[in-house]
Amino acid sequence: MVFFRSDPDVTIHKGTEANFSLGGIDLNSSGSVVTRADKKLLTVVFPNDQDGRPFTIKAETSEDMYEWKTALKCALSNAPSAAIVFKRQSSIFPNDMVETMDGPLEQFMDRRPANSTIIGRPVLLALEDVDGNPSFLEKALRFIEQYGIRVEGILRQSADVEEVESRVEKYENGKTEFSSDEDAHVIGDCIKYVLREMPSSPVPASCCTALLEAFRKYACYKFYEDLICNEYLVRRTKVTKPD
Repeated sequence: MVFFRSDPDVTIHKGTEANFSLGGIDLNSSGSVVTRADKKLLTVVFPNDQDGRPFTIKAETSEDMYEWKTALKCALSNAPSAAIVFKRQSSIFPNDMVETMDGPLEQFMDRRPANSTIIGRPVLLALEDVDGNPSFLEKALRFIEQYGIRVEGILRQSADVEEVESRVEKYENGKTEFSSDEDAHVIGDCIKYVLREMPSSPVPASCCTALLEAFRKYACYKFYEDLICNEYLVRRTKVTKPD
């Protein structure tokens, strides 16, 4: 299943933003669909992380949500099994990696690392989990607001990559709260890691253009304001200067 920024069937006119693909997900028949009607959310879940990473999409209307639910159920029922999907993916592995697969395919699937439920989430679901609780990113941002803003070099000084990945893994394994004695640089880099791995930019291209234009106007206004202020001070100094 492939995600697009907008409807791929709509003709792109010259001068408009291109409709880029936001990535894709290999579906398999072990998945099922869970909905949250109050927030128009659909989540595709799998029996365990080895079969696939859960993902959530948000519909604009209830009608869209139920239409997507029907389509996803149909796609899952017609999708191949998890073992076949993984075998297809493993065909791109290097030969030396394939040679290390001792025993049945299922045994190798049990040994491969679990997919992250934090990294790669879409921006619309970045701050809140499917159950309505604050997400990893939301908690990390709150930690920085409370403990990190006075730390020198926060969000600028890099932390150890292994420590960042380890903190994400610990969160997924149950350590879901940040304590005051944790390294703020590690939590800050966790935030950057989550933002960097989102399937689309957290700030849409149209908003980026508007923000840049607003900054240019402000910078221009500030320049002339300072120029006029300096000119006024120079003239005032000349007028009040004693003979």
